Amino acid sequence: MTGSTQSGSLRGIPVSRFKSRASIKWVVLLTVIVSGLLWLHFVQRATPSSLMKSLRPVTQTKPEGFKIIGLLFYGRRSTTEILECYLRKNLVSHGGYLDEVHFVINTHNEGDLSWLSDMVKQVEDYKWVEISDGVIQDFNRIYNETIEHDHMYIKLDDDLVWISPNAVPTLVHTLMDQPEAFAIIAALINSATLGWVQYRLGAVHPYLPEPSPPFRPGEDAYGPKAWRASALPSYNEVGGKIEDFPNTEKAGAADHAPVGSVGAAPYANHRWLPLGDESLLPKTPIARTEYSPDGQGWQRWAIGAQQHYSLLENLEKDQLHKYYIGEDGIWNMRYDRTNVNLLAIWGNDILDNLPFEGADDEQLISVVLPRKHHRQNLVQTHALTAHFSFAVQPEMYDTDLLSRYRAYANEMVCSSDNQIPIR
Repeated sequence: MTGSTQSGSLRGIPVSRFKSRASIKWVVLLTVIVSGLLWLHFVQRATPSSLMKSLRPVTQTKPEGFKIIGLLFYGRRSTTEILECYLRKNLVSHGGYLDEVHFVINTHNEGDLSWLSDMVKQVEDYKWVEISDGVIQDFNRIYNETIEHDHMYIKLDDDLVWISPNAVPTLVHTLMDQPEAFAIIAALINSATLGWVQYRLGAVHPYLPEPSPPFRPGEDAYGPKAWRASALPSYNEVGGKIEDFPNTEKAGAADHAPVGSVGAAPYANHRWLPLGDESLLPKTPIARTEYSPDGQGWQRWAIGAQQHYSLLENLEKDQLHKYYIGEDGIWNMRYDRTNVNLLAIWGNDILDNLPFEGADDEQLISVVLPRKHHRQNLVQTHALTAHFSFAVQPEMYDTDLLSRYRAYANEMVCSSDNQIPIR
């Protein structure tokens, strides 16, 4: 009949054909949904929790109502010229959290002072701070003449050679979220105590010093542009004999072991090479590290060097999450002494406790004052920084690490008009 729909068809289209097309659409839709769920499951399993967290919308912004001031005790150009790129990146004028950076003069070296003077003039938010009468190494005078009430301070040592991109904001917000804490301390690579923790977290990899200088290495493996671990040959490839690294005593803690001597640098400006087999870690220096402020992790330059080369490997592989502890990142020091090379603290908590008794401000800030006020220090393991060397590790300057950190900063951090000169 004209104008009517016959049984088994819809406007001339067979019903069976219509149902077939609808079924195909549902199958395709269900396939897409199932595939999406499987992909999400895979990503959640394969992606570090820290990266997943970074994919979430960032809602925190720089707090208002007080200044956040970087306070740097300046004494060395060789490391500060690397650190300066990170400081500039963290200025409010560059999208960061630091309103100002105060370079507190703590040296009489004319060459280093001349370099700093020229550099400070280039950046409006940098400030040259000289203690009255030209006094240096007097922490009471330094804190009394540089700190103001009601501001937050990011205290930095001048031998930091890398700072994670989120370190300063993370320190700031953790201090605000944990008002009972005395200070929030960044997790240090080459730390007297945290090296022990990071070793057990799986953040330290097997490396040993190259036995002899490389023969015609590529510029990506050795030299002013080299920082990537993937460009290094393996220790086996250069004929290194894998045996326990010697644990020798020096005549004095800060004595510089001569290049080529047992337990010292095999050659000047030497590099460390990966062993490639994590089961060999017990044969490397890190196996001797201790959870102690004056133990092997502080005394042994080789333990620190291995941590530095491991960091560069972790940076290349995008696996900084290996250093993190828990969702909130907190490691409570329980009044134990720890290194205070990078921390966040309120100005009032310094000024209200002056004068300090004694010259060891690390002991005062990390132990004495927290105990006195029953306010513990918290290490924020999501805020990372690399500390080049302790005074008892002069052999660190016999590695090529400064060159590698310069290369990393020039490529990944410094602006095109702020490149670190290769000297």
